[in-house]
Order: sequence, then structure tokens, then C-alpha cells
Amino acid sequence: MPACFNALPGMEVPVGAIAREFDQLWAEPSVSAQKALQLNLVLHLGVATTPTDAVEQFAVAQRFAQRYPCRVVVLCPTESAEGPLKIRAKIYGECFFGKSKDDTRCVEFVALSYPPAAKAYLQDQVSVCLSTDLPLYYWAHRFASSKRMSDYQYLLTRAQRVMFDRAIVAPDALNFAWPNISAVRDLAYTRTLALRQNLGQYLSRYAPELIITGLRQVTIRHRGSLSAEANCLLHWVKKGLGRSGWIGNSSLVFKVEPLASAGSLSLEFTYATSEKIFHWTADLDKDCAEFTSDLGTGPSTQIVGAHLLSPELALSEAMFY
Repeated sequence: MPACFNALPGMEVPVGAIAREFDQLWAEPSVSAQKALQLNLVLHLGVATTPTDAVEQFAVAQRFAQRYPCRVVVLCPTESAEGPLKIRAKIYGECFFGKSKDDTRCVEFVALSYPPAAKAYLQDQVSVCLSTDLPLYYWAHRFASSKRMSDYQYLLTRAQRVMFDRAIVAPDALNFAWPNISAVRDLAYTRTLALRQNLGQYLSRYAPELIITGLRQVTIRHRGSLSAEANCLLHWVKKGLGRSGWIGNSSLVFKVEPLASAGSLSLEFTYATSEKIFHWTADLDKDCAEFTSDLGTGPSTQIVGAHLLSPELALSEAMFY
């Protein structure tokens, strides 16, 4: 993890001098006047994070901050317990134009590298780095084990949102005893927002009883890299069927399996009679999805766009909605 800390942009400064160094960084009055931050974001890199991955997530936070100026604190734990009990710090500041040349926005980054033995001091240091009186959001990235997250109760309990990505998280994250489960958001789920909106808009044209009557199986297929998104869509479909009047029973089968044909994702409803059909297939590389259905009101087809949210948009969706 020192490699991740070293790979991040910024100027290394003494931990005790972070505030003073930022004051010098924003010494220009015209810049300082534009430095209106809206929130705090803690990006916590797990020990499994590579330097390349760390730089990519830093860039996601940068793009997010162009919409929502913020103080970003990037935590870089070191895996080895050897070496001095020392926390290292970097600071980075950036200003950019908003919707016009008069709309200047600024963002601040603090990166902290710390060994396992320094966890006891981390809460105090993070508290000092955060902008006071601003809401806190916590993004846990690529933790090898959710048990390690138990060491950061300060962040888990104080944050208005706690975000993780089931596509890269440890399997036990889904069963982790989150202190405030209502604050937890899955980035894999938020990435599917546009897909869920298109599916919901199309299915809303049918009366709920037409959808659930005779339904025997729901199958979602996916290419290998989209397993997490496929499972999120299945969870969403189950909730939708529940709202339509379906009561959970063993006669309705739900499946998630690899996609054998070309494309990215597909959703199929199988009915007791072959006269009723519903099929949706999406090719995310082509930003295209096709609906084919006949649920008792006549055959229908439709072609729409299909894409996952960008990482920064998925992050904002998870944080604010």
C-alpha cells in the first residue's frame, strides 16, 4: 500500500501541517473565495488495491468533485506491520470551471498512509482532515475482508452513506453486520439505474396481473464480468414482482446464469403457456437493448439505449438517493 500512496498525486507534507499547507495552497484571494466545499468524502482503499487501481479511483473522485466540490480524504493502509509507527500525508488541490467561466470550483484531497499499528490514532487524524460542519460519506473500496471494516466504526457510524461495490468486495460484505444498514449502498446496484429505468418504463405499460399470471421462471443471463450487476437486477425484479402482487412461493424459479449468446445482459420471463413471452436483451458495448413481449395484449417490440452509469455518476446516485 505505500506504493498506492506514492502513486497518488499531491505534495507530501507533515501530518501536523496539513491545515497550514492548504492555507498556503489557497493563498490567492481569488481562488480562496471560490473554495466552497459541499461535503466530505472518505475513500478507503483496501490492502488489495493496486497502485493503478488507486489512481483510477482517485480520478473517479476528481470527476465526482467537479459536480460536488468536496474535501476527499484517501486512506491508504499498509499491509505490513513492520516499520515505524508513522502516518504519512499528501495534499492536493485543484480548481476547474463549472457551468461557465465565472463558475469556478475547487476540490481538496488529503491522502494518508498508515500502518496497522496506527489504527488507534487514525480517527483523530481523519477528524482533523475533514471539513467541519459538512456531511460525511464513506466509500470502502476493495476490502479483502469485511472483518477489517469493523476497525473503522467511527466512519461506519458517522457517515450519511457507506458505499461498497459487490463486484469487487469480499463475499462476506453482503452479510456484514453494518451498524446502520439503511445508510449502506451498493455501487453495482446504482450502476444499473438506467437499465432499471428502461425495464420499469416498458413493464409499466402492462397491468400487474398480466405480468404475474402464469409466470413460472425468471432468468437473468450475463457475460462473465457482469455477474454482480445481474444479481442486482434479479433483486430488483423480485421487489417489483412483490409490488405487483406476487407472493413468494417455491413454484416460481429465479436463475442467474452465464450468457451463451452475444450481448451483455438479458432478462426472460417464462410462462405456463408459450403464448405469453417477455424477453429483454442488452448489448452495453453498442448502447442498445431490445424488448420482445406478448403478455396477452398483442406482440410488442422496442429498441432503446442501454448503458451502465459511469463510476462518478454511480457514486453520486449512491450518495444522494
